[in-house]
Formats: sequence, C-alpha cells, structure tokens
Amino acid sequence: MSARVATPARAAALTRILAQVEFFPELRFDARSARPVRHTDASPSSDDATGDLGASGEFTPSGGGLAGAIEYATIRHWLTAEAIARVSCTRPWLEVQPEVRAALLVGATQIFFMPREPVHSVVDDCVSWTRGRLQAGAGGFVNALLRRIAGLRGEVVAASEKLNWWEHADAIPLPDGSVLRLKESVLPADPIARLAAQTSHPQALIARWAAHRGMDTTRKLAAHGLLQMPLVIHSAAGRAIADDSVIAEYSVRHSHEGFRVWTGSTSDLARVLEASPDLIVQDAASARVVDSTRDLSPKRILDACAGRGTKGVQCAMRHPSAEVWATDPDPQRLSALRLRARSIPNMRVVELAELGQLPKHFDLVILDVPCSNTGVLARRLEARYRFNERNLDALTRLQRGIADHHRGLCAPGGTILWSTCSLDKAENQDQVRWLAKQSGGRVVRDEEWLPQGMPGDPPSECTDGAFHARIALP
Repeated sequence: MSARVATPARAAALTRILAQVEFFPELRFDARSARPVRHTDASPSSDDATGDLGASGEFTPSGGGLAGAIEYATIRHWLTAEAIARVSCTRPWLEVQPEVRAALLVGATQIFFMPREPVHSVVDDCVSWTRGRLQAGAGGFVNALLRRIAGLRGEVVAASEKLNWWEHADAIPLPDGSVLRLKESVLPADPIARLAAQTSHPQALIARWAAHRGMDTTRKLAAHGLLQMPLVIHSAAGRAIADDSVIAEYSVRHSHEGFRVWTGSTSDLARVLEASPDLIVQDAASARVVDSTRDLSPKRILDACAGRGTKGVQCAMRHPSAEVWATDPDPQRLSALRLRARSIPNMRVVELAELGQLPKHFDLVILDVPCSNTGVLARRLEARYRFNERNLDALTRLQRGIADHHRGLCAPGGTILWSTCSLDKAENQDQVRWLAKQSGGRVVRDEEWLPQGMPGDPPSECTDGAFHARIALP
C-alpha cells in the first residue's frame, strides 16, 4: 500500500508556514517568491496600514479556500499555538526541526481555531506531510504531539457568560467573543506571559503596554488584536455617501459618521472606486489625521511619506485650492503613488531627491512616518511579532532622521503634521516634543486614538488606533 499523501490544501498551507518558521519572528509575506524584504517593507507608514484596495499592508494569503484560511489563522494565532505546542513537546522548541514546528503550528491552529476541520484529518495530513519531507520517526513524533494537543481541547464558553478568560491558565479567547476552555492549565501562570500566549502577542509588547497603560487597557488592546478588521470606505472630499444606491447595496453604516463597512466583493469595490475617484479605503482612525487640518488654508502641502497615497488624495480633496506634493523613498510605492495621482488634478508626485533642491516652500508638511504599527496589530499581523526594544529604538532613530530631513521644507508660519499608527509614547509624544524643539515651533494639538472593538463586536464598531499632532512654526 502506498503512503498516504496530505490533501493539497493542507499541504500548501504547511509549505507556506514552513517558509515563515525559518524567519520567525521576522515574518515576510514575500518569502514564497524569495524577494528580499527591505527595511521600508518591514516598517511601513501609517498610510500603508489602512490604504488602498490591493495595497492595504494587510497580510493576504497567497491562495484562497482552505489553504488560505489555514495560513491566515496560523499567522494570526502563531504564539498561542506555539505556547501549547512547547508545553506538549519533549524537546526544546528551537531544537525541533522546522518541518516539525510547521506541522505542530498548523495542526494546533486548526484544532483550536478551526473546529469545523475534523481532527483526524488534520492530524493525518500533518503527519503525512512531515513524513514526506523527513524520516518516518518525525511523522510519528508529530502524530503523538498533535494527538496530545487535540486531547487538550475542551468546551467553548459562550460570550454571554462573560468569563474573565485572562484569569485562567486553561482559557483561550476566540474572535467571536466566546472562550475555549482547555482540559489542563497549560498556559503560563504569570499574568503578562499568559496574556501574551492567549492573544498571540510578544511578551515584550504586553509588558510594555502594562507598564505604561495598566493591565486593564493592556487586556483590551491585546483582545482587539484577535479581530479581523473590516474594509472601510469614505469620501476623501467629505461628501455623504450613504444615499448612493450602489454603495448602499454593498456596504453597511459604520459607527463613525460618513464611513461605511464594505460587505461586497473586492471586484465590486474596485468597480465602485473607479467610478468615484473621491472614494478611498481608509479606517476612521487614519482619516482623522487629515481631518485635523480642516481649519487650515495651506497653498502648498507636502506628504513626505506618502506610501501609496491615501492621505495625499484625502489632502488634495480636503484642500482643493492647494497644490499637494507627494513622495516616498520606496520605488514600488512611488510607482503606485504616480498611478494614484493621475486622476487628482492638484496632486503632484516627485522623487525624494527633488525636494532637497527646494527652499522653505510648504505651508503644511505631513510626516506620516514608518512606525511599529502597534495601533493596527489586528490588521498588520506580522507587526506584532517584530516588536522588541531594539526594533523600537531603530524606528525612533529613523523617524528623527526623516523629520530632520524634511522640517526645513516647512515655510515660516507653517504647520508640521506628525502621524503614526503606533500607540507608543516613544514614537509619538516624545518625538513631537523633540521635533517642536528642533524646529523652534510649538505643539498646538495632539490626539491619540485607541483601537475600538472587542471580540464579538460587529465590524461597524471596530477601528484601528492612531496618533497625530500639529506643530506650528513661528
């Protein structure tokens, strides 16, 4: 009898996760094509976190169907699956072969977070795939561990019972607000380590949030990261879109006035966006950055870290009499930015080098700088795993370099608008105070917007987190 072969969908998901296992925690979603990841890819601006269709910065599985669903769930719940697999494993985790780690992560993810998948099929496919790549003993090891892991799965507690899951070492919160109880208390006893494992966030990030915000807010931020965030649209020009029959057919009202949650297909969305150039895909938190400039009357605006242009387009439409210049250091994003600007008459895309030749020229300079993305971790799954103090320090130095390079382009009496999708003081309040001092200006307004929406809440109640501040120059 020939050896059993894993089903194509699970085999594809296992192979994709294997490519990530070897890089973790620096997940790279282009690893399948072997294209190297540049620093600008790893640290996108706020705009890239919530930008245009097809360029949102979100993790998109490389295939649809079951393979894509498994890949997506494994990326989202990586540290939870790993925490349970580590406890069940008889060897030090990092000494286990990458193929075995991939099989355990993919198997545990399906067992705990994809209950419709038959456990026997999950285990058999993971074992068969492992045996096809390694010696038979590795398959037996995976078989024994996954069956042990499957034995931990208990009952699901409904959201209505309001279980304080963070207090229990045998509880895993689920995106729909319910809680999966395990048959043994295998999660860490320490509250910070346990919360990190339960919500798949690195312990360093949970500890930093707890130190700066307290455990109650930290639990809310971590739980928000379990959500699958919606696509949200609105008019960059500020027009009401609820009465548009086509938009109404494919969307529902968001809790924030003027925004709609897209419920149609991506092809329908592409068609609607093409027909209405003022429509943009942008979360309400991100949109607040440009909205904060409504009381200004700039003649020239610079979007210095424009990404693919969402905030630049929004600026051009909010200030139709202004000339909006936009640039980005990344060639791929700059190319997308040029395409985006074709339909915007008052928007001009330039190379970064061209800006260095200008005198103090702009009444409004927008610095939507690369950041840790800690306000959009439900949307940017890989960003949470990258977080550590060393990366944060590198980012803050990069941000200051960008600010120093561009602040001289702001005209006397002008405004510098600082923006991130981070929730960290080191990237926000500390940077703004530093920039105000360096430029001789003063901070006249700042706003931190914490992510909204908890597991079980409807998409219409969910937003990302963001920060922005205005610095007025003398």
